Amino acid sequence: MRSNPYLLTNYQPTSNQMDITINTFIKNGSALLNSCRYPFSNGPIEGLNRKIKALKRNCFGFRNIDNFFIRISLIHE
Repeated sequence: MRSNPYLLTNYQPTSNQMDITINTFIKNGSALLNSCRYPFSNGPIEGLNRKIKALKRNCFGFRNIDNFFIRISLIHE
């Protein structure tokens, strides 16, 4: 996949929402291309963090912290 720098460098601002989008593409261009090139994602870790936070909310605290860690390990399996 090759980028076309002509599209972003020759954009003429028109004072609308597209200007913000184009500036974001210019500023984060290498990160955007890397996200398309490589199959890596932090999605699984974010999902695990969400499950742990939901467990904390639903359990209203454990008397024994070891039980909390056991529940986290059961979620992770």
